[in-house]
Amino acid sequence: MVLPLTSLGQSSCVRHDALRPDPPYWGVRELTYTPVDLFEHLDAFALIRNRWGFSQGSQSDEAFATVLRDKAVLQLAKWKERLATNPLFHPKARYGYFPVRAEGDALRVFDPAERERTLALLTFPRQAAGRRLCITDFFRADQTDALALQLVTLSQAAADHAARLYREDGYADYFAFHGLATELTEAYAERLHARIRRELGIHAKDLPGRALFAQGYQGSRYSYGYPACPDLEGNGPILDLLGGREIGVTLSDSHQMDPEYSTSALVAWHPQARYFSV
Repeated sequence: MVLPLTSLGQSSCVRHDALRPDPPYWGVRELTYTPVDLFEHLDAFALIRNRWGFSQGSQSDEAFATVLRDKAVLQLAKWKERLATNPLFHPKARYGYFPVRAEGDALRVFDPAERERTLALLTFPRQAAGRRLCITDFFRADQTDALALQLVTLSQAAADHAARLYREDGYADYFAFHGLATELTEAYAERLHARIRRELGIHAKDLPGRALFAQGYQGSRYSYGYPACPDLEGNGPILDLLGGREIGVTLSDSHQMDPEYSTSALVAWHPQARYFSV
C-alpha cells in the first residue's frame, strides 16, 4: 500500500491539528556542563554491554550479576570519580529555535530576526512506499512552525586524551575511555534534547528509566547519517546555523564532525514524529 501525498506534498498519515508549542526564545544559545553532569543521562546498559563488551555468554544469571557488580559497575564508578576530581574535557553545546516552513521534501529555515529572510533550505529523502514519510511532514506547510537544532561536543581535549592513550599503548584504558566518551556524547545529546522538551512544554509525556532511550517522549531527535536522513552533508547547514566553530566543531572532507565525540541533531516536536527509514 502506498499512501497519497496531500496537496501540500506531505504524507497523508501525518495530522496537523496539534497546537504548536512556543519556544522560550528564537535564535541560538550556548551551554557548558561538567563531565559528571552528563552521567545523569548516560545509558549505562549500552555502555557496559555494547561499548565495554560485558556479555553473559554461558554464565549463570547469578555469576553474570557478580561480574557486572564487581567489574563493570565498579569500573564505571571509578571513571565517574576520576572525571569529578580531574575533568579531562569540557563539554560544550549550542542549541536554538528557528522559524521554519515545510515545502514538500524541504524545510525553509528563516532568520529569527528577519522572518522574510531565508537562512537555509534543508532537504530530506522521502519513503518511496508505505506511509511515504519525510522529516518535513512533521512541520507545518501552511504556516510558520518551530524547529529546534542542537550541537554537543566533549571538546578537542577528549579526542586528544583518547589519541594519547592509544599512542602510548594504553589499549585497555583507551578502549574504556573511548566507549565511555562515545556514550557520554550521546548522553549530552539526550540531556540537551530533554532541556528542549522542557522548554517547549512537551516533557510531561516523558517516561522514566530506559523507556527514554526507546523514544519514551513526544517528538523525535534526528541526526544526519541515520536512517531517516542518511546524507552526512546535512551536517554542514546545521553547524552553520548553530555557529559550530564557536565551540570548536568543524566538518571533515567526508562531512564527519571534528573533533570526535561531537554530534548534532534537529528536533521535531510533533506528536507523531518517530524514527523511520527511507
